[in-house]
Amino acid sequence: TIIQSYVRGWITRRMNWKYKLSSVLIQRYCRGWLARKKFYILKEATMCIQSAIRKFNSMMSFHRYKHAATEVQRFVRGQIARSRLEGASYLYLRGDSRRSQDSFGMTKLLHSVIKLQRWWRFLHSQNVRRKSAVLIQSHVRGIFARRRTSVERRYIAMIQSHWRGYLTRKASKAQVLDLRMRMQTSAANIDDKKRLINKLLSALSELLSMKKVHNILHICETLDSATKYSDKCCEELVAAGAIDKLLTLIRSASRSIPDQEVSKHALSTLRHLARYPQMADELIDTKGSIQTIFWELLRNKEEAYFIASDVLKKICNSQKGLEAVRKLPALVKRLQALVEELTRKANFEKRNVKGQSGKEKSERRLKEAIELLKRITSR
Repeated sequence: TIIQSYVRGWITRRMNWKYKLSSVLIQRYCRGWLARKKFYILKEATMCIQSAIRKFNSMMSFHRYKHAATEVQRFVRGQIARSRLEGASYLYLRGDSRRSQDSFGMTKLLHSVIKLQRWWRFLHSQNVRRKSAVLIQSHVRGIFARRRTSVERRYIAMIQSHWRGYLTRKASKAQVLDLRMRMQTSAANIDDKKRLINKLLSALSELLSMKKVHNILHICETLDSATKYSDKCCEELVAAGAIDKLLTLIRSASRSIPDQEVSKHALSTLRHLARYPQMADELIDTKGSIQTIFWELLRNKEEAYFIASDVLKKICNSQKGLEAVRKLPALVKRLQALVEELTRKANFEKRNVKGQSGKEKSERRLKEAIELLKRITSR
């Protein structure tokens, strides 16, 4: 039994060794076959690439040789043709009787060539001129057509707008009449105390007696809006003494933000009043008005500065206002000093890259001050 087991083990190990040797042999042959196949593929690819490169080089060489041969042939043919022409002209000048027929033929050929060239140049120039004339005519016709179309379109749009307006007015005629009657009825029955101008006059009379800043600011904003759009309100307010009260309010304003808002709206109201010549004269005749506006110009740097500048410009539009401003040389000198200071500041900010917003504001203030100074000193 022990011998049999040993024999069986030996037989099994031998069979395993044979199987292992066979598998290794098969793997080796497979790897060799794959390597040879890959090598043959690479070899064929290399040969194809080499053949393509050789073909390309051969074609390039052939084209170079062909081009060189063509150039040589062209040069030789040209030289032969020139020699023939020169020989014909030389024989023609010598009057050689032996070559007279050849010379006559060459001369005739030369004249024929020249005549053909002249005819071809003439034909080509005629075609070019004709095409140019047609192109210019088409452009001119296009310009005239577009202009005529634009005029017609404008006329059509105008006619359509008039017709639509007529239809709209016709459709809303009854509504407009009804609205007009209602407005007339309401205007006839309204209480005088509720009218805008009466409310403004009432608020103006209580302006200096108010203690709360937000009430004063509300009244100044209302006066600013009313005088901006209504000349009737401007006349009534000036007749009620609004200029004195507004100037007093501006003088009493402090440097706080609410007071500066009040001062800004008061100056804006004066600007609206100064649009009209009669009211501008009233503003000029008011005692201390120009000094007050000048001081607001000199001490403010925000929006009130530009409003005060506008008021002074409107005052300087008349000869009376200009003379009144020139009677205050100290303030004019202060304005010149302000222009010099703003000029130095603008030059400094030009060299400084930072602070673009402040730079724009300084340039705007300088522009306003220079323009105002020119108005005062130019006339």
